[in-house]
Amino acid sequence: MAVHTGTMSESIVISAVQQKKMKVFLRLITGSDSKKGRLEINYKGEWGTICSHGFNHVDAAVACRQLGYCSGQRISNNYVNDGIGNIWLVDIHCSGSENKLINCTYSSDASHCSHEYDVGVHCYLSCPAEEDEGLLRLITGSDSKKGRLEINYKGEWGTICSHGFNHVDAAVACRQLGYCSGQRISNNYVNDGIGNIWLVDIHCSGSENKLINCTYSSDASHCSHGYDVGVHCYLSCPAEEDEGLLRLITGSASNKGRLEINYKGEWGTICSHGFNHVDAAVACRQLGYCSGQRIPNKYVDDGSGNILLVDIHCSGSENKLINCTYSSDASHCSHGYDVGVHCYLSCPAEEDEGLLRLITGSASNKGRLEINYKGEWGTICSHGFNHVDAAVACRQLGYCSGQRISNNYVNDGIGNIWLVDIHCSGSENKLINCTYSSDASHCSHGYDVGVHCYLSCPAEEDEGLLRLITGSASNKGRLEINYKGEWGTICSHGFNHVDAAVACRQLGYCSGQRIPNKYVDDGSGNILLVDIHCSGSENKLINCTYSSDASHCSHGYDVGVHCYLSCPAEDDEGRLRLISNFVEHKGRLEINYKGEWGTICHTRFDHVDAAVACKQLGYCSGEMIPSNYVDDGQGTIWLDDIHCSGSENKLINCTYSIDTSHCSHWYDVGIDCFLNCSTENEVNSVLDYKQLLLIAVPTIGVLE
Repeated sequence: MAVHTGTMSESIVISAVQQKKMKVFLRLITGSDSKKGRLEINYKGEWGTICSHGFNHVDAAVACRQLGYCSGQRISNNYVNDGIGNIWLVDIHCSGSENKLINCTYSSDASHCSHEYDVGVHCYLSCPAEEDEGLLRLITGSDSKKGRLEINYKGEWGTICSHGFNHVDAAVACRQLGYCSGQRISNNYVNDGIGNIWLVDIHCSGSENKLINCTYSSDASHCSHGYDVGVHCYLSCPAEEDEGLLRLITGSASNKGRLEINYKGEWGTICSHGFNHVDAAVACRQLGYCSGQRIPNKYVDDGSGNILLVDIHCSGSENKLINCTYSSDASHCSHGYDVGVHCYLSCPAEEDEGLLRLITGSASNKGRLEINYKGEWGTICSHGFNHVDAAVACRQLGYCSGQRISNNYVNDGIGNIWLVDIHCSGSENKLINCTYSSDASHCSHGYDVGVHCYLSCPAEEDEGLLRLITGSASNKGRLEINYKGEWGTICSHGFNHVDAAVACRQLGYCSGQRIPNKYVDDGSGNILLVDIHCSGSENKLINCTYSSDASHCSHGYDVGVHCYLSCPAEDDEGRLRLISNFVEHKGRLEINYKGEWGTICHTRFDHVDAAVACKQLGYCSGEMIPSNYVDDGQGTIWLDDIHCSGSENKLINCTYSIDTSHCSHWYDVGIDCFLNCSTENEVNSVLDYKQLLLIAVPTIGVLE
């Protein structure tokens, strides 16, 4: 029997033999546990510590027997308080048969050692017979069959380190506890223990009846309670043919929800890692449906309790999900990844699959496209869906053809999104015959496909009638086209004067030009064409290149054109007139261009240009007058940026622009034509006088 001396915080344990002889050779400097602490030796009449270099469990057993215990083991330096004074011995080596530690071989040269390497030992309270060693218990929470595994070793309860511990080891432990089998659970789900960590690196073959009969190490010095082993013991272990019942935890639809399995007598969820449509089809067939597919985790309510299986892989021929390959180690998975499946209500023959319908608004031939797939209606994701695919769908619906419309014009659907990444060659008679993917998990109803099916598909020579929606002038307004049997507008992006000339010639005019969007009333209905580009030789606008995808355009950009009433020969074009009030040789200048009278914008118009205009009108010369002395005109502003050299006999022969979209009638050109030009000097004198006058009275005008 051992006795204790010293303080409460640190006590000295002296063996009975030493006490009897009154000659102390070994002692334990302990803390809260009287059988565990720093080992010290009385050597040469003085107490000192022992260096742990080379000190092992056999040496510790000899020391503990000398101290009156049945046996013991070395403990890690991390758990030993540093001593003080002499370090007496080092490199101790015992055979195990010695009755005193001093009888083992050793060295007394510990000069290379420090107190942080002082030996510590854990002496055993009891050393039961081999058949009595290793009782187990579960420290559980709400579930009596699941928790931290503890072992009674050398008379004390302690935990087991999970390093190297696996499902086979857990099964042995659970059978020892009276269950049919079990598995290891993740450290995340195990509350940390306290006290001793007894065993580590356990390895069982699976045939053992006790965990202590497996191979193991008792050196758990590198382990902490954060790695304590936890096990889940099974309530029942049904025969193979009875294992693996399934159920669906559903919401509003009885054929869609979270998949759960009864495994080892308990219901639990399945982790979706590696789970695919083939696996879902097997599960759905087991549940009595014809087939099915996996649904995204975001549409599955999180389960609770055990996650039983993971990494399921089925070939597709299995009649039960449990017959597929799988892992029961789902420790890395959470309920946010619970598997969900959508089981099909019916699996029609290939030729009967894939009915289509249009969910429309005011136009019966335009709307959201839906498909009946596996017995249920659902939408189609627009990713990768194009006009060729839309044409196939529309032909299936009984129309001659069609095109895709922008998602902006499609009302969001509800329920299933069945197909995505559809690709048709154009020859298919059903959309379901095109290639596609049924994994639309990355898609939302904001991307539901919409199509515009054509009411008619006229022959190429009959396609593309045009009309002008006009106001007060019958030759000017919004341009509309009849395309695929419907009237609609044209987007002005890329539309220019050459394109307008082609359109006007088709309408029966000699030519024409585009007018700015601000002078065009917005249309309604379909915007049919965009990015039109004509060479100028076409006899119909539809013969030019174009795109029918105007999804990015709005009616604020509807094309407007001004068609010319006449296109006179070059030498007949450009007659001029003066609109005057009191003086017939001074007023607003107007030009007859393309058969119509209109004004001229004064941007860059100068005296040289005015002189050319006046000479064309029969005067000897002239000059420009300020806009504020010119009455505003009305109708078309024909020309702008006129620049004359002065030698021209007609204003139309000068350079100019017909883009007057930035100009208003406030800037109409006015001129003052000279009644006579007696001599060049007199003309110059008049001009000099006018310039001086304008300098003195700058509000009259500006002479360049």
